[in-house]
Amino acid sequence: MAGQSKLSLYMGLLRPKTLLSGLSSVIVPVAYAYAQGKITSWAIVACLVGVAVLAQIASNIANDLIDFHKGVDTDERKGPLRPLSQGLLSEKEVRVALYLNIVALLFVAGVLLSLSSWYLIIVGILVLIGIFAYSGGPYPLSHHALGELSVLIFFGWIPVIVSYYILTGEWHNPIIYCLATSIGLSSVNILVVNNYRDYKEDAQAGKQTLIVRMGRDFAPKLYLSCALLSILVLFPVYSRWSMWLILTYGYFVLNAYRSLTSLEGTSLNKTLGLTARNVFFLAILIVLFIFLR
Repeated sequence: MAGQSKLSLYMGLLRPKTLLSGLSSVIVPVAYAYAQGKITSWAIVACLVGVAVLAQIASNIANDLIDFHKGVDTDERKGPLRPLSQGLLSEKEVRVALYLNIVALLFVAGVLLSLSSWYLIIVGILVLIGIFAYSGGPYPLSHHALGELSVLIFFGWIPVIVSYYILTGEWHNPIIYCLATSIGLSSVNILVVNNYRDYKEDAQAGKQTLIVRMGRDFAPKLYLSCALLSILVLFPVYSRWSMWLILTYGYFVLNAYRSLTSLEGTSLNKTLGLTARNVFFLAILIVLFIFLR
């Protein structure tokens, strides 16, 4: 690892695979609004994509920084490259990366607000609080078995529903709530794999994730449950083509599930990648459902 370039280390800090989750939460509401003929500004769409990606990156970096300070992340951790805990990037370098990312996020969010509604700054503040409350603060959500709920809210409900509102001006559309829940539940499985892989280290560090509290055997059951529910809540957008598409998605989910139950340690990083891909694949399927209705 010592021979890695700074660029590759910073890319590792961003955790590119997880960005598929952020993109998925924008693709779905954009497609639904477009199908209804309600998109009036592609500049707003571009800003929504930028905010989603930058918020995901900020969450990743902040999580690494906070867990490093709390001693949760060590050089023995089995996850993807962690440049800070592995001593490949200094704390100052990671802090600068986080600050620059937040500046970029605030800039793009400011442009988005200027093109839509300024009172949505309340949502932006909630998102920033969520980014740091996940691992930091007096009651870190990820340390008290609330990580999965946080993912459902901040990577499902808030980005999908708020993006749809910004594009259409509508809050009360039951279909968008179903779509948001589907993407959120699928994204939860990324965290399930992460916490399943890190079960031993989290327990030793006193990090009370849902998997630590419920036991390691609970993770595969939760994984399948979230995957199944992410399909069932899509019933409002099903069409006569849906079954074939769902079977395709089911194949990829079962492939990831077999990987989850058969691999251990760092090998589970493969499952993490498969699960992130499945979130994006589900988003594409939802887009197809919308246009094939």
